[in-house]
Amino acid sequence: MNKKESSFLLDKAKFKSRRGLNELDQILVPFVTKKFQQLEELEKILFLELLEFEDIDLADLILYKKIKSSEKFKKIISKIIEFSNEI
Repeated sequence: MNKKESSFLLDKAKFKSRRGLNELDQILVPFVTKKFQQLEELEKILFLELLEFEDIDLADLILYKKIKSSEKFKKIISKIIEFSNEI
């Protein structure tokens, strides 16, 4: 992925990580700022796809760990949860 594409994905992630739910904002915005560029290309795409979920579903996955995610999102969700435990 070239620098322009990478910058576009980062900008998109920054925009989409600002949610309507403050608890998610407190995790997702810093995650994008500190970790997004370090993700593998597929993880970046999956993260953006994950941000298409409704806030309540994201909260259940990330904050409350209520819903088991599909296999394809497990790794990125684990990284977000691990990051949230550090902050």
